[in-house]
Amino acid sequence: MHSLITVVSLLSMSDDEIPQGGMDGMDDDMGSSDDGDMGEYAPPAQLPEGVTKDIMTPAPEENFKKPKTGDDVTVHYVGTLQADGSEFDSSRGRGDPFVFTLGKGQVIKGWDLGVATMKKGELAKFTLAPEFGYGESGSPPKIPENATLVFEVELISWASKDDLFGDEGVIKTQVTEGTGWKTPKAGDEVLISMKAEKEDGSLIEEKTDLQYVMGSGSLSVAKKACEQALGGMKRGEEAALKCSKDYSDVEGGVTVTLTLKEIFDTKDVSATKDGSMMKKQIKEGEGYDNPKDAAKVTLSVESATDGVKALPGFTPKVLEFTAGNGDVCDALEYAVGEMKKGERAVFTVTVPKLMAEAQLGLKDIAADRVVLELELKDFEKGKDTWSMSEEEKVEFGLARKDVATNLFKSSRFAMALGRYKKVADLFNYIDNFKEDNKVKAKELKKVCELNKAACYLKLEDWAEARKSCVAVLKDDGQNVKAIFRKAQADLHLKNYLDCMQDCKRVVELDAQNKDARLLLKKAQAGQKEEDKKSKGLFANMCKALGKGPIPEPFKAKKEMDDEYDEEEDMPMGGDEAAESAAEAVAAATAGADAAEAKDAA
Repeated sequence: MHSLITVVSLLSMSDDEIPQGGMDGMDDDMGSSDDGDMGEYAPPAQLPEGVTKDIMTPAPEENFKKPKTGDDVTVHYVGTLQADGSEFDSSRGRGDPFVFTLGKGQVIKGWDLGVATMKKGELAKFTLAPEFGYGESGSPPKIPENATLVFEVELISWASKDDLFGDEGVIKTQVTEGTGWKTPKAGDEVLISMKAEKEDGSLIEEKTDLQYVMGSGSLSVAKKACEQALGGMKRGEEAALKCSKDYSDVEGGVTVTLTLKEIFDTKDVSATKDGSMMKKQIKEGEGYDNPKDAAKVTLSVESATDGVKALPGFTPKVLEFTAGNGDVCDALEYAVGEMKKGERAVFTVTVPKLMAEAQLGLKDIAADRVVLELELKDFEKGKDTWSMSEEEKVEFGLARKDVATNLFKSSRFAMALGRYKKVADLFNYIDNFKEDNKVKAKELKKVCELNKAACYLKLEDWAEARKSCVAVLKDDGQNVKAIFRKAQADLHLKNYLDCMQDCKRVVELDAQNKDARLLLKKAQAGQKEEDKKSKGLFANMCKALGKGPIPEPFKAKKEMDDEYDEEEDMPMGGDEAAESAAEAVAAATAGADAAEAKDAA
């Protein structure tokens, strides 16, 4: 029957009857497969009049994909005549499934159209009018002329095929389907295996567990084809690439068996995204959750090197700690916050002090960088904050604020900042709170915003420090700490006039505040230097205007400009303003910096 369906159908069909990818209006459904992240589900095709489909056994729920044009499909079938129910052919009777390429006219038209609507594991009955079967002539002796045919077809499987460059130079056949949704992009590091063979089966090259950077072009055989194929593959997928000479530089072409074992997801987990802490996932974890603040964490630290050799003193250990509490070094805290249960990762730290962890024998690190291999064994997920009651949120917020304050006092400013941020965000929407809880929440949010500013100042993020102070002053315009910290930020942003104004406000509210008076001197000195620069620039501009031949009528204006150049600086306000910038800064630095630590809540 193989020859009956394939050869006779081609002989009996005219060129315009042979489908080249389905009928108009059906391309989306017939072409849907696993091209998209989730398989690009398309609704059932509307088969043309003359082709009727009845599903006898639905496909399993998890099988939602359908084969597309060019795929090699494997089916079992039983064919009967509608007129008398007599069977004219059956693959089941032969015990040999039938394989054909979908949409290429290798079978009768009704099959190309009907099988394209099926899912793996589905059993369907198709009733085909003569024009979708063997037409007016039939296929003697078993199939009479103008016969309506009935086929029971089971789609057993299919091998997904793609023409990677649209010229049939590289045909990719999917051997094993991958998992997940992610495909590698340029710059990603992947773990692959590849085997390249000539047409006669002789081995050209074989590599196992090869780490490859997408876009590097470092593969030696069929590199363009492999790169193109990998870009559309998912983790765990295996594919066979049949490459012509044009894509392999081998007479007769090659077949490359390619397996994408792992996509190494590399992520910057540092607080300021400066590349100082990079996590490369080497084994995917479970689910979607990461450990949140206050979660109980079990982390295995298996090795520590400087990138080449083992770090002296290191002891492998399984650490158990509460995330976000500072029980371990900053680097490990940031690492686990971006890991999933069961995930393995290579973690590279280029600021060694962040990796100083006594529990691992790494209290003192001489290396310029530390490379760890980690596995997040487990974590206990606490109660989600969105599911907490008002009282629970306030209690939780107070506890986390205290943790942040202890971190600040230990000079772990980035860690403290992260905790303060989360507490402040917890109370963004409190309109529906009870009045007592609302008062507590507002006060807690204000304290955290103030302490965020203190952290930002220590981290020298002046703009964010100023922003936090402004947020507090919006609701509490007389808050001395907010005004003073805003003044500190403005000084570094060279907003000297704003800084001076705020320092005077602080003194008005707190006459004994020496820190504000010292900061005022800094601002006055800074403004004086700015004025000098501005005056010098203006004077140079005026002098430049006076060079070269000048027409006589403008002589008077030039003399006025020269006179202006000799004027003294405008007074900045008393004897204090007359001090030099260097003297003011030296006198004020120690006191103001000490005040920052003292004022942290």
